[in-house]
Amino acid sequence: MANAHNYLVIVFCTTAGQRGALLGTDETDLVLLVWGVIDVETNKLVGFFKQSFVRPDSDSVEVSEDLCKALGVQRDVFKGAAKMEKVLQQFEEFLYRELNLSQGNTLCLLTDGQLHIRQCLHPQALNKNVELPDFFYSFFDLRKEMQKFHPGATTITTVKDMADYLKIDTGSYNFTETGLDECRAMASIVQRLIHEGHRFTNPDQIRRKYEPGTFDKTDTVSDNSVVKARGLPWQASDRDVFRFFKGLNIAKGGVALCLNHYGRRNGEVMVHFESSQHRDMALQRHRHNLGNRYVEVFKGTGDEFIKVAAGTSRDAAMFLSRDDGHIIVRMRGLPFTASAREVVDFFGPAIPVSGAEEGILFVKQRNGKMTGDAFVLFSTEEVANKALEKHKDYLKNRYIEIFRSTTAEVQQVLSRLHSEPLVPEGPPQANVMVPNIIHPPQAHLIPQPHPAAFVPQQLITCGMIRDCIRMRGLPFKATIEDIMRFLGETANYIRPHGVHMVYTMQGNPTGEAFIQMMSAERALQAAQTCHRKYMGERYVEVFQCSGDEMNLALMSGARSKAVQPQVTVQSAIAPTTPQFPYQQQLHSPNGGMIPSTAPLPGTIQARQQTTHAYIQQPLYYFPSPPVSPTTSQLYHHPHASNAIIRLRGLHVGATPQEVANFFQGYGAMPQHGAGIEWQ
Repeated sequence: MANAHNYLVIVFCTTAGQRGALLGTDETDLVLLVWGVIDVETNKLVGFFKQSFVRPDSDSVEVSEDLCKALGVQRDVFKGAAKMEKVLQQFEEFLYRELNLSQGNTLCLLTDGQLHIRQCLHPQALNKNVELPDFFYSFFDLRKEMQKFHPGATTITTVKDMADYLKIDTGSYNFTETGLDECRAMASIVQRLIHEGHRFTNPDQIRRKYEPGTFDKTDTVSDNSVVKARGLPWQASDRDVFRFFKGLNIAKGGVALCLNHYGRRNGEVMVHFESSQHRDMALQRHRHNLGNRYVEVFKGTGDEFIKVAAGTSRDAAMFLSRDDGHIIVRMRGLPFTASAREVVDFFGPAIPVSGAEEGILFVKQRNGKMTGDAFVLFSTEEVANKALEKHKDYLKNRYIEIFRSTTAEVQQVLSRLHSEPLVPEGPPQANVMVPNIIHPPQAHLIPQPHPAAFVPQQLITCGMIRDCIRMRGLPFKATIEDIMRFLGETANYIRPHGVHMVYTMQGNPTGEAFIQMMSAERALQAAQTCHRKYMGERYVEVFQCSGDEMNLALMSGARSKAVQPQVTVQSAIAPTTPQFPYQQQLHSPNGGMIPSTAPLPGTIQARQQTTHAYIQQPLYYFPSPPVSPTTSQLYHHPHASNAIIRLRGLHVGATPQEVANFFQGYGAMPQHGAGIEWQ
């Protein structure tokens, strides 16, 4: 079998940092490139080996005195050298000129091991935005070629080992991992192998781009080919992970970004490589940088990878079957009524969706209802980048978040959404040591109450149905209007008076609120859609919970240091029948909060409760105004006169009396339908 190439180009790299078996592990700049050419047909060295010094990009990178001494040069040599891009350009020009590549001759690089090409040249070229010539994507590993022709040479780890095995005299060579003598010895080894009949065929290949693919739950992946990385930016895509491991061959579909319980990325990724050798080199990139963040890399298992990468959703499988190297983009925050045609029109003819409406997959709940998320296919990186520029553009009345996605993310989102909730089943952790009070800012203006005003407690809501959400981390200046805007489309499904703002005993906001939704499905939808979204400069945590869990958190008291056998305490809660836009309470003489005795609508109701082990402090909440959360004006000032309220969504056969009954107890509605104007 003839050799595959006319020339073999021996390449050796030296950095300002680690060398030898640790070359490239510290991301230190390349400072020396050595090369020489062997004519395979004549088995002779073409000219002499050439050294090209490289100036580090950063002035803070200094070449050590030991390295300068080994190379026999002064530090000023590196300061006056060309940068990496220029050196590689000169290298390419030399090869084309001297080897007549334009006339059909071919070459292939040859290195001692994998590190010079995979761990040094490719990662550094990417970080410095240097485009490598095509011939840098294939190379011969001299150690592998030696093993092929001499299978008995099992202890070879260095160039000197190979030379000694072949009985090549290297007595005057100084093997200091600096390049020149190493390359001379490599040339002698290559010439000996060619002379003995070895043929250099089937070089190692380096993947140019990431190849998407899918996995099934029944697939098996070797533990020795998987790593787990964490610390990625949440916007990172599979292409970003591929670039982080540039030079190493990731298996088809081998990048699986991990999602948390809420279906959002958690900064971790499972990566499956072609071989254990590539996995081992990936582990050497522990704490390398991706952008301005360092990434930690650990060993992973095949089962972990399959758990993340494989899916069970038929919709995902059908959608990904159309993914022939396309770029996947995820859209979040879509109106629930959005159609595939509207998504195509949103991007427009300048940003064509691959397959038009067929290239869009809407994410739906198990009951078929929209979640506001969708995955979209684009044919090229250029088109996908244009799509990303529409991040936070508006579709109807909603701004849309757009970011890159992966095949594994599609699998995870749909499989987990259709098989289990994306939020924890347990209640959120309640702050049982700090009692909460919820009250309006004008409480001190209300007259002194009479103790006879206490009436039996009525809970806000109760039961195990998880039709409520708990919001945590709200800005202290947040209002009910802010919460409505934050919840977006899901605010349409809040129960009347369903927003409860939580305050401390001193009247300061705690950053928490409880929301009653129309159903458990709407609460789950709100938690999935809004968890960790930003309100101003803060992200807000949103959890699904039940009425019992909601009351448990509100009713949690502080442990008393001096507990009496029988203690009477107050627990204030809201009436189930809405009365008036504002809740009103009083300060008690001892500094606490007590309900008002005046016959004011919306007055808090309370009960006396006996306990032994714990003292329940007065707990107050501030409910939302008694208007629909879907109206543009959330509430009207209680002292305003001639207030006008607009109702939308009435059934066709509604009568004036039904409308009047709807407002029963508000105290401001004329009787028998007077004052109602139909449109």
